[in-house]
Amino acid sequence: MIGSVITVFESANWILGFLGIYVVAIVYLGFRYSSRIVESDDLALAGRGLTLPFMVPSIVATWICAGAIMGAAAESYLWGFQGVIWDPFGPVLMMFIVAIFFAHRLRQSKFSTVVDFMSSRYNERMGDHYLFIQVLSATSWLGGQLVALGIIVNLTTGVGMVQATMLATIVVVIVTYFGGLWALSRVDTIGFILIIAGLFVMFPTVIGEVGGWEYFVNNAENWGELPAFAMFPVAAEDGGFIWYTGLLGIMYYLSAWASLGVGDINSQVLLQRVLAAKDEKTAVRGFMISGVAYLVLGMIPVLIGIAMFTYGLELPIEQTEYVLPWVAENFLPSWAGVLFIVALTAAIISTVGDNCLIVSTMIGNNIYPKFVKDATSKQKLKAMRMAIPLVALVAMGIALMFTTVYKLIVFTGAISLVTIIMPYIFGFFWKKANTKGAISSFYAGAVTTAISFILIFPYTQEANIGILVEGEVYMDWAIWDALYMALIPGALVGLIAMVAVSLATQQSDPPKPFVNAEGEPMDRAKIFFWQK
Repeated sequence: MIGSVITVFESANWILGFLGIYVVAIVYLGFRYSSRIVESDDLALAGRGLTLPFMVPSIVATWICAGAIMGAAAESYLWGFQGVIWDPFGPVLMMFIVAIFFAHRLRQSKFSTVVDFMSSRYNERMGDHYLFIQVLSATSWLGGQLVALGIIVNLTTGVGMVQATMLATIVVVIVTYFGGLWALSRVDTIGFILIIAGLFVMFPTVIGEVGGWEYFVNNAENWGELPAFAMFPVAAEDGGFIWYTGLLGIMYYLSAWASLGVGDINSQVLLQRVLAAKDEKTAVRGFMISGVAYLVLGMIPVLIGIAMFTYGLELPIEQTEYVLPWVAENFLPSWAGVLFIVALTAAIISTVGDNCLIVSTMIGNNIYPKFVKDATSKQKLKAMRMAIPLVALVAMGIALMFTTVYKLIVFTGAISLVTIIMPYIFGFFWKKANTKGAISSFYAGAVTTAISFILIFPYTQEANIGILVEGEVYMDWAIWDALYMALIPGALVGLIAMVAVSLATQQSDPPKPFVNAEGEPMDRAKIFFWQK
């Protein structure tokens, strides 16, 4: 096996130079589009004028962040295809579900945020529950991305993590504050183009170093000694699903698909693009095309991760996310390595900017009016802009002070599967869904998940003994395994509570109809985009 400690790149100055050019370009975009920002929807939704050429890159660039690129390479290095069901396969499923079932009607509703839908379909309390989960999730995701950005810049250029994180935060604040989604959609497009170029330069180089495509396919291996290209659980003796079998293996596999594949279909980060689309057709097509694009791009780091283990690269478990930077430094010519690191940084900055805007939008559009009744669109715009630097500072604090635990906080993204997903889905498609059912589903799912975690955790501890040190539990994996498995009973109980409580309380809590932002009923609006 080949091992190596990754040090500062020889091309560090070139990386810094091109990052400087990129920063100047996106700051310019922020000022360039500031003249289009007159009211809150202009900042948050690009005036509801997002066209397909900008919508697709915006969706893909938002999602293909550090976790999707570096994390996917690390997980496939460890477990092959089984390790990346969560991402990219889960998000691809999610994008198609949004396109088929939700994009058309949500765009027709003319709401500014999904909080508006939840408050209208149920009540303000349920809207606040959704708001809490989304703000916590997006802010934590922000902090996580800033951590990743600091690591990449520090790893490749030697610039301190604190300085890199602070500079990135300032840049994001400027772009988001002045240009909103108009500018960020353009920034996303630049990042989208760069990451395509970076990945498509790296992939053939890696396959060539491994021995060619045929050799790679026939000899592919991974650290976990699982079938490299197995997307389904295999026989127990061959590893089950990531070496879990029986009921635990089934729950783990289902959670791998559901945590992002279903849990994020109501994500404000992505649905902001639906609400910002030029029209319903653009919203549907945007998510359909993005699903295909994300699968193609997302598979490249997955295959590279497997290829590098097959090649013989040996990295400590806690450093497996360094697979791609190692390849950039050791396999690529200097210009290509520079391109890839700049592309990776651009993808992260896109995600940071988009999440910063999402949290600020919900603060200005949904929290501010609680204190200022009958707030005008221009007042909401001011509130959003005031929130942008505050949100960025909180995220930077997470990045600088909690670098070892931010992943645990980011788990709030997956926790939406057991709290707010059922009220969201049933709010669209079941007329009998009511507020009591929605609130019951939220708490029943959350409590069941917590109890399930306590019951499952001893088994995952036993399964993770001796990973790093003989006789000791590798707690990081044991905790995450149990958390993901616990999502499945939580989601099932949340589903049961949604239906049972809604049916039992039809008289005491009459269901509200699904209406649009102007109070017009949506029952006659076609459910699927292909209906006439």
